Amino acid sequence: METKVRTQLKQDYHDRKRAAHCRRIKDDWRSGLGISKLKGAAVPPNAIHHSNVTSFCNKPTTFYWTATAQRYGRCPGFIFGAVYKTWFRYHKNNPPLDHEHFFANLFQITETGPKSIHGIVTAHKLLADQVATVLTRMRQESENGAGQFPDQLLPHYHLLQLSRAIIVIYDEFITPDFVEEPRFRIFLDKEARRQQVLLVLTGDDHELSAPIIFDSILSESLPIAQETSSTVGKPYDMIRVPLIVAIQFILDLQQRENAAAGSVNPASETDWANTYDREATEYADSVLQSFAHDTDAEQKWKLTTAEMRLAVKRIEERERGEEPLPTIDVDMLDPRWE
Repeated sequence: METKVRTQLKQDYHDRKRAAHCRRIKDDWRSGLGISKLKGAAVPPNAIHHSNVTSFCNKPTTFYWTATAQRYGRCPGFIFGAVYKTWFRYHKNNPPLDHEHFFANLFQITETGPKSIHGIVTAHKLLADQVATVLTRMRQESENGAGQFPDQLLPHYHLLQLSRAIIVIYDEFITPDFVEEPRFRIFLDKEARRQQVLLVLTGDDHELSAPIIFDSILSESLPIAQETSSTVGKPYDMIRVPLIVAIQFILDLQQRENAAAGSVNPASETDWANTYDREATEYADSVLQSFAHDTDAEQKWKLTTAEMRLAVKRIEERERGEEPLPTIDVDMLDPRWE
């Protein structure tokens, strides 16, 4: 029984981390409180600081949500649901959950923010430079013993080079193919295919293992309006594709960069998986250590902590052939999502 309980406790640890991670990101995207905003044509020189720099870390891109694609100044929540579900499933239901890992950092562009592709790309480059500068300063402060960020966590936060090279622009809200009432279900896969985004190359790709080319997704490309493609300054390499195609394309690129970097990659999923397994094992050990094990009294497994009782309950359910918990609980974020 001990082996079964240990395995279940580790799974329970992962389930809780997954739920907490999902709720935190959802709250950021849906409430607007955690969303960064571009309010002017120019990026302020101190836009990035110690308190918000980590939101740019360990994400392969930035998602710019233009004012034309917002509803009443807000970003519709089901878009987050579609992004999260696609990202979660891409990682075979075991995505990295620590240190701000996610598909993208969200930026909401207000009515007074940049409106052209050139303006958004220019702002993105300035923001990325500020992020790199602040991270460097934080590491120097840590080395000098004057750091404001926990020293043990700082090595886990990095500005991914891919995030400098490609951005996502959501510039046109397509009325969803569902009725927004509680009794209806929102099919996220369907909306991920219906909603469209622009993938734009910034030209800042000199640190990548290879250039980014859109050949593999040309068959999915959609028309780009003339007013969108007309930019101030040099033309940018861009493509309009369904949201789900954009997510998978960028995640494939990050996998390519991870493979090229090998174990040197500071944000590799292998490193995260090892960290997760160690943390899950430590959690299971801590729960088991609080239990006085009597090998002749299996009933005692049910008479200890709440964590132990839950683990035993799930083991018994599985042995009875009952359905396991779903691998992704998008409906815990919104009961209409599926």
